[in-house]
Amino acid sequence: MEKKYGILVQGSITEWTCDIIEEHKVNFPDCDIVLSTWITDDVKDIDCTVVKSTMPKKTAPHYYDINERIVVTNAGLEKINADIIMKCRTDQFVHNSDIFQIYEKSCKADQIMVPYEGLFIEKHDYFISDMCQIAKHDLLNEYWNPMPEFDGSYAISPEVYFTKNYVINLRDDKNLWRDVITKYFCLKGFHEHFQIEWEEMTKFEGYQKSKEKWAINNEIIRKDDYIKLIGD
Repeated sequence: MEKKYGILVQGSITEWTCDIIEEHKVNFPDCDIVLSTWITDDVKDIDCTVVKSTMPKKTAPHYYDINERIVVTNAGLEKINADIIMKCRTDQFVHNSDIFQIYEKSCKADQIMVPYEGLFIEKHDYFISDMCQIAKHDLLNEYWNPMPEFDGSYAISPEVYFTKNYVINLRDDKNLWRDVITKYFCLKGFHEHFQIEWEEMTKFEGYQKSKEKWAINNEIIRKDDYIKLIGD
């Protein structure tokens, strides 16, 4: 029987993964929770539905984890049985137990809710983070399932690759980026609404200092600098 809400936790197993899933089970007791990871990962301590995939080959000369994200996300979407899904990561807590209610109150059925850190998204064309997405199951399938493999022949961030494919190729929308952001995406606060706690932030001092600097000075950062810091 299909549940109303589902949580797809995707990516490689980290020190945090088991605790993340256990918190999801407490905060969202009626959710269908699926972990989508790799056949090489040890999941013996994971207490939820698990689907494993074979890691795709690394691309060259340019490598990003684009194809890994495509494979592991689609495998999880195929397995999960829910109407509204939160796709999130194996190294990130989403502490807000009301996050699905925020989605239902704030977003349209044809929008994907994503975390927004106060950066000037309209100035960075097609740069929308996929670290956490909440949307109808059918809409996430439309976003991820037609996603073409990346061949490694050029440089591009995963975030831009995914968003351009969805907006330009799939939706055939060539309008200015700043005019279509909220047509396809519902932006909510990384800390205020999602209450995300990211393993990356706790381990790397340089990341923490940069985040503090942006918060204090309200700077517009260069996209390349942001990519270096939030890269998978």
